[in-house]
Amino acid sequence: MDGYGYRAEGCFRNVFRSFVCVALSLLLGLHIYAYFWGPTQETLDGDFSDIKYVVMQLTRGLSEVNRKHERLQTEMERISSVLPAVAAAAGRAKEALVDPVLRMRNNRQIGDAPDYDRQLADYALESAGARVLDTGDTVEHVIYESPIGWALHMLTAWVCRECLGARAMIRPGTLPGECWAFKGSRGEATIRLLGTVRITGVSVEHIPPHISPTREISSAPRLVQVEGLENRFDPYPHDYGSFEYDRDGKPIQYFDVLFPSLKGHNILRIRVLSNWGHPVYTCVYRVRVHGDLANNPRVAVADDGDARIENE
Repeated sequence: MDGYGYRAEGCFRNVFRSFVCVALSLLLGLHIYAYFWGPTQETLDGDFSDIKYVVMQLTRGLSEVNRKHERLQTEMERISSVLPAVAAAAGRAKEALVDPVLRMRNNRQIGDAPDYDRQLADYALESAGARVLDTGDTVEHVIYESPIGWALHMLTAWVCRECLGARAMIRPGTLPGECWAFKGSRGEATIRLLGTVRITGVSVEHIPPHISPTREISSAPRLVQVEGLENRFDPYPHDYGSFEYDRDGKPIQYFDVLFPSLKGHNILRIRVLSNWGHPVYTCVYRVRVHGDLANNPRVAVADDGDARIENE
């Protein structure tokens, strides 16, 4: 019974498929007859005309695109042939107009902070032999957390006139707070260099605003004066000039001395004449002295009443 049903279903499918094929063949034949031999010949001719017109338009468009591509390719080849000469001319102009050393000095900036000490010798560096001799009447700015701390600070300042805080500006560390902070906007420090130096320039360093806890550096020195002394109590020091530290410039700024001295000095006085607006104190992070050493570095020899300064 199951086999008979399967055969009947298969026979029915074959008959249906045959009927569909015959019907489709008849319909296709009638459509072809009507299309080619019926009353629609004019419609066919119109369709062919439209197709021919579209093909012609596409051909014209492709021809125009090809012409534009050829012109663009020619222009690119011409530009490519000129570029090497332009690049060479730009390089020569850059070399002629911009000398790296002059550019850095004119901008009062030489190098970045991490490698600065590898570029110029610093004759005021404490680890090389320089010393802070005195700070005059400058009052150190200290935040006292207790009366005992205040008393200890006063005792230290009375026993040691070198003012340990001023030594921070001739040491390498320049993290926030590692500076010489003094009250007000005016202060001075007398520094014995590591030898007699024909001074050609000085550098002043301050932290940039983005690492300052307050995000501003109004405590940075603004106008700085440099004097050379024959001895610690020289009444007629040599004025090397005054320089303005730009708080919007790089952290380390180089200044050529305005009035150089040929004989050189081994004692230098740094005077801070103003700051950038802080009403309470001024911070000097680092001062460097550059030039040429006129003699051998001194060997702990005191002169002109400075013996007690050497006994640190």
